[in-house]
Amino acid sequence: MDITIKNYLKGNTALAPSKGYPIHDVIKEALDKRELVYLDFKEMELMTTAFLNALIGKLYSEFTSEYLNTYLKIKYISPSDVPLLKKVIDTAKLYFSDPQTFDDYMKKTFNDE
Repeated sequence: MDITIKNYLKGNTALAPSKGYPIHDVIKEALDKRELVYLDFKEMELMTTAFLNALIGKLYSEFTSEYLNTYLKIKYISPSDVPLLKKVIDTAKLYFSDPQTFDDYMKKTFNDE
């Protein structure tokens, strides 16, 4: 299944998490059926980590990294967005592997105890 991000948005910017959740649901439905999913970021000009967390980060709470590596593929993402995507994926993996330890670490780090 090919999912062209731009086709789900009004324009070529993706800023708010609320724009990522409906696309996430389409992705999850396909992944639940063991379909290979290609996320196409062609012509996207601006994305935020908030949008990518809703779109992709949440998947790491629903599937293993190995499963996502097998069934979720990225196409045509701009070189400037690759670090954002990597940050979202790395953080999601860390968080969902042990949410309590992650939350404790963040509270301690940012003195929010």
